[in-house]
Amino acid sequence: MSHRDDYEPGVPCWIDTLQPDPEAAMAFYGALFGWEFAGPGPMGYHVGRVRGRDLAGVGAPPAGGPAPPPAWNTYVYVESADDAAHRARAAGGAVLVEPFDVLPAGRLAVLADPAGAQLGVWEPRERKGAQLVNEPGAWTMSHLGTPEVDAAATFYGALFGWTTETFGEGAGRADDVPPARL
Repeated sequence: MSHRDDYEPGVPCWIDTLQPDPEAAMAFYGALFGWEFAGPGPMGYHVGRVRGRDLAGVGAPPAGGPAPPPAWNTYVYVESADDAAHRARAAGGAVLVEPFDVLPAGRLAVLADPAGAQLGVWEPRERKGAQLVNEPGAWTMSHLGTPEVDAAATFYGALFGWTTETFGEGAGRADDVPPARL
């Protein structure tokens, strides 16, 4: 099902990228995927859309301090960003950005797992998440590549209730460990 209007807690629900030149990024993704953009909203944030359905965000990094390298960020739907931050710390992770409001859209926090992989948690208000997924030009999946599969499985299991499943052959990987999907 490609149309989404809501998500359950623990399900990845949104992606965005913070770019030093959001206008150039929007031109690139617009040409590549056929996205149109709505915005800017709070803090200069733009929302990529196809057929009027929200797909992903493009914005600039926060001012004041060194900008992180451009990357795609994944956000997982949670009932409470504050509770998720607490659970992340208790499970051996870190809170990189404390929960804060992005009104009227929602509340978010940026976490890191024990190996340092970052992800966001999203407590929705007006913006529930991507409204179009799993079709050409839309977000299909996020992938975690980690050398610490067991630690990641324990962390994400405690944080979101996720379990792992092995997929693919794993052939040709230097460590001969089959990839795991969380």
